[in-house]
Amino acid sequence: MFSLAQIEPPPPPPWADPIVFLTGLGWVLLRTFGTFLLVFVIGLVSVRVIDLITPGIREIQVIRGNALATSAFAAGFFVYLAFGFIASMASPLPIGVETGVVTLSVNPLVIVAYKLITLFAAVLLSYIFAIIYYRILAKIEPFGLDLDDVDKEPLAVGVYLFGYLVFLGAVVYVALMLPVV
Repeated sequence: MFSLAQIEPPPPPPWADPIVFLTGLGWVLLRTFGTFLLVFVIGLVSVRVIDLITPGIREIQVIRGNALATSAFAAGFFVYLAFGFIASMASPLPIGVETGVVTLSVNPLVIVAYKLITLFAAVLLSYIFAIIYYRILAKIEPFGLDLDDVDKEPLAVGVYLFGYLVFLGAVVYVALMLPVV
């Protein structure tokens, strides 16, 4: 028979340990910084790619020197980066160490590789969607709209880039949030 003196309280859960918490937080912040740099480079490359795949709209040349067009572009880039930042912070932690919540039995490099493949495939798919979108609106001209008319006004080009960057941000967000394990 047990007495009350022999009952020991259960040990605290692993996630309550400050070392486990700070280690997990450190990994999240390190991963977020690395993802931010990668997403930033992808954004810069994507603006150049969209400039190449839409020959009727000279994105960079037209907005250069126009304050409103440049600010619309910069705002779109901030929204794009925010999508990447939020997804990086909120997505499951792809490391193979004990975080206090779960231990992954998969090589962390495999998880990182899967995340990168998913991210790059999503960005390539966004380029294909942009090509289709441009071809339909600029060449077929449904509803009598010609997308190349955007090139006539710098602010219109800035807003067009803003819209593309929001679209790309949503694509990056979904790619980073997809589970790989």
